[in-house]
Amino acid sequence: MDIKHLIDYYAHASVSFTDVFTNKMEPGQVDTGRTTAPGKCGLVVPLAGSAIFSFNGIPYVMEPGMVVHAGPQMPIEIKVSGDKVWEYAVVHYNIPQKEVSLYPLAAQHFLIHTGYHTKIIDYVQQLIESHSLPGNMSIFKAKTLFMNLLEAILVSAKVKVLDTASDQMEQALQYIHENYATQLSVSKIAEEFGVERRRFAYLFEQHTGMNPSAYLTEYRIRRAKDLLQYDDATVAETAECVGYADCFYFSRVFKKCTGASPTAYRKKMLEEAKYV
Repeated sequence: MDIKHLIDYYAHASVSFTDVFTNKMEPGQVDTGRTTAPGKCGLVVPLAGSAIFSFNGIPYVMEPGMVVHAGPQMPIEIKVSGDKVWEYAVVHYNIPQKEVSLYPLAAQHFLIHTGYHTKIIDYVQQLIESHSLPGNMSIFKAKTLFMNLLEAILVSAKVKVLDTASDQMEQALQYIHENYATQLSVSKIAEEFGVERRRFAYLFEQHTGMNPSAYLTEYRIRRAKDLLQYDDATVAETAECVGYADCFYFSRVFKKCTGASPTAYRKKMLEEAKYV
């Protein structure tokens, strides 16, 4: 689930809390033949243990640190995995019928990776307690707690995405450093990491402050400068060593980045070396 789409959904849809409940299942227990509530969306929040939770036949291996969203009247199946009691909470909410077509996420099931955060569990427990009490003040408090819970889930999910993206971009940098001499392109790097090209470029720039194409070019030129300074290879051979099949194109890029042609740069370095 794209966290940006999820934030946009909850920022603009007229969501309203309806109810919450918890359930426990013993190890090895299976629950089938039921559906999610009609007219309601739900957030399944694992509290303890693990289980395979299926919506419309699509399984999610669930444990604390994740939340699954489900739409109304979806066939469900729950199989407890492991040797611990499976405990979870379901938080129901709805949006006006007129908005359903505007926000298709409301009718979909999807996984939200949040990482384990006690704040999410605390809000769920407070929501359960408030919902069990009578009076308008409890109703108002439940509404507030529901929005606080949504915020905690979204913030945690965003941090999780950024942490994951940061690790992935570090791997991408290492990949560039190891493969810059090949016919490398931004599309090829993005494909290597299973990320759509524009998304990859955005994440890379957020992580490094440079777009991936500029970074790759600068890294290649740095390696070329090293070769021109300390190696006797021709300009054509140097170009090939840093990933440029076209020697003339390499020379243009080199001059644009350094202000001098490869030949002029080598001559300058050799002259400076005489006086060191």
